[in-house]
Amino acid sequence: MKTKFKLLPIVGMVFFAQSLINPAMAKERKYDPRVQVEDNKVSIWFFNKDRSDFTVKIYDYQGNIIKKVNLGDALTLGKILDFSYLENTYYRLEVVADKQVLYSDKFRLGV
Repeated sequence: MKTKFKLLPIVGMVFFAQSLINPAMAKERKYDPRVQVEDNKVSIWFFNKDRSDFTVKIYDYQGNIIKKVNLGDALTLGKILDFSYLENTYYRLEVVADKQVLYSDKFRLGV
């Protein structure tokens, strides 16, 4: 039993060392948007280290774009979007930079 517990830290160190050596396992994320939904409001914020121009697109359940918001290219970006005036249904939110979708998720919002 003691041998199993002694091997556990060694196995952990091996995996940690492998992630340092193998760049595929320790992939750097350029953008990490934080999205929070509360009371029909969607809060978006993230760090923009490359100063890319970001846009938020909101689609209805049929795939029609209903809102497009340019966040700009500041170092830190954030926005609160209010959905209290919209119909209660599913909406898809996308964060886009340089024609690349960085974040996409579906939310049930509206009243």
